[in-house]
Amino acid sequence: MKNEINDTIESLITKYFDGKIAAQDQNSIKFEITGVKEEHISKAFIKLYKESFSFGYVVTLKKENNIFYLYAIKKISKTNVPMVIILAIITLISVYVSGLVFNNYNKSFAWSPLAYLVALIVPLLLHETGHWITMRRYKVPASPPYLLPAPPLQLGFLGTFGAVINMEWLPPTNDILALTGIMGPLVGFIAVIPFAILGLKYSVLIPQYAAPSGSTISLVPLIVSILTYVEKIPEEYVIQPSAMMFASYIVFFVTFLNLIPVSQLDGGHVLRAALGEKGHKIVSEIFILGLIIAGFWYDTFTVFGVFALFLFLLSRGRHPGAAMGDDKLSKIGFLSVILYSILLILTLPLPV
Repeated sequence: MKNEINDTIESLITKYFDGKIAAQDQNSIKFEITGVKEEHISKAFIKLYKESFSFGYVVTLKKENNIFYLYAIKKISKTNVPMVIILAIITLISVYVSGLVFNNYNKSFAWSPLAYLVALIVPLLLHETGHWITMRRYKVPASPPYLLPAPPLQLGFLGTFGAVINMEWLPPTNDILALTGIMGPLVGFIAVIPFAILGLKYSVLIPQYAAPSGSTISLVPLIVSILTYVEKIPEEYVIQPSAMMFASYIVFFVTFLNLIPVSQLDGGHVLRAALGEKGHKIVSEIFILGLIIAGFWYDTFTVFGVFALFLFLLSRGRHPGAAMGDDKLSKIGFLSVILYSILLILTLPLPV
C-alpha cells in the first residue's frame, strides 16, 4: 500500500507527466512516462525538479529500452553547519599566519598579512558563491561553501586548500550543469583582477642580475603576463610580488586547476555537459597526458597532471552528467563553453 509521502510526490509527477508507477519503496518512486503535459520535456522536467526539492525529493530522468523513466528519491541533507564554521575559523587563522611572511618587506597594506588573507579568501569564496547562487537559482540542493585549511606558508603550503561546495544532487539539465560549472571560475576570476592590479602596483621590481638564484617563477598565467605588459614592466626586471599580488597569483593557478576537464572539477562539469560521457572521458585522457608530458619541462605541470590523474582514477573517468540525461545544449550552454575556453586560455600557465 502506498504511503502518504509517495502519494504526494506521485501527484506532483502527474502534474507534469502522464504515465504510471513502475516501482516504489519508502524512499523512492520509479515512474514510467507515457506522455508530457508541456510542449517540451525539458521545461516540464525543470519545473518538476524545482518543486520536488520543496517536498524533500530529488528527481532524475533516464531512457531505458526506449522508454523514459522518472526516478524520485528522498533527499538526504549532508550539510554540517558546525563543521563549516570550524573549518572557516581554522582556515582564516592559517592564511593570516601565512601572510606574516610578507610583513617585514614593506609597510604598505598590499604587503600585510591581512592583504594576503583578503586577496586569497575573498576570490575563493566568491568563486564558490558563483556556484552556490546558480544552484540555488535552479533549486539544485547544495551545501554552503566549506573553507579547507592547510598548513601555513612557512611550512611550504598556502594556508588553505581552497573551498568546496557539496553538490547534493545533479543539476537538472546539461545547460544548467555547464552554467553551474563556469559561474564559479568566472566570478572568482573577475573578483581577483582588482587585487592583482593593486598588488602588482605595490610589488617591487628587481634587476634580473640581482635576483637570488631559484627565486624567480618559471610559469605565470597568461593573465598575469597581460597585466605586467599593461603596467609596462621592463623586461630586464623581475617582480618581487607583494602579499596581495602573490595571493592573486595563487587564485589564478587555482582557477586553472579547477578548469581542468576531469571528473567533477568545474571544467569537468562544462565538458561533460558539452561532449557527453564518452567525449568527456576522451578529452580528460588527452588533457592529463598533455599535462604529464609538459611536466618533463616544468614541475608545476607534473603536479597538475598527477592531481588530475588521481581524480580521473578515483572517478574511473566518469561523470554522472545532468539529472535529465544527455539533452542538447542551448544558447546558455554554448555561452558557458565559450566562457570556459576563454578562462582556460587566460589562466593557462606559460613560461616567462
